[in-house]
Amino acid sequence: MNFKLNVFLHLGEEEARIIYRALLPEVKDVPSRRASVDLELREDGILLSISAADPVALRAASNSFLRFIDSVLRSIRSL
Repeated sequence: MNFKLNVFLHLGEEEARIIYRALLPEVKDVPSRRASVDLELREDGILLSISAADPVALRAASNSFLRFIDSVLRSIRSL
């Protein structure tokens, strides 16, 4: 069985671009064999798609990437 999660973040163009660039290296090198991540930059935000072999891997990957996104947003919004 494969577990999937899609999260769309409605963001401004500049914030979306910054987050996309910040997360791209992490997306290309996900440390788990049990999960895969895709990130898509769109005009009105970012689509984060996670697929995992089991719910534990899905939860771990989603927590990690949502925390990455939160960290980047907090950083750019505090400038």
